[in-house]
Amino acid sequence: MTFMYTWKIPNNDDHIVVEYCFSSVDNCIKIVEMWVNGKHHSWSWVPDKGKNTLMALLEKHYHGVGGLTEIV
Repeated sequence: MTFMYTWKIPNNDDHIVVEYCFSSVDNCIKIVEMWVNGKHHSWSWVPDKGKNTLMALLEKHYHGVGGLTEIV
């Protein structure tokens, strides 16, 4: 099962949509597809600061959608 997350970057016009899933094999969130302003965008092009921020947002979103409060 995949999840969709939409992020409007503060102080910027960029609108990011991410399709992601939780890997039970690796026990982590993985990016499936990503679009910036409606155009396909590669995860490898995202700067480290952006990756860290987005992964934190995706983890929070996943726990809210999945109803989980902590990783066991």
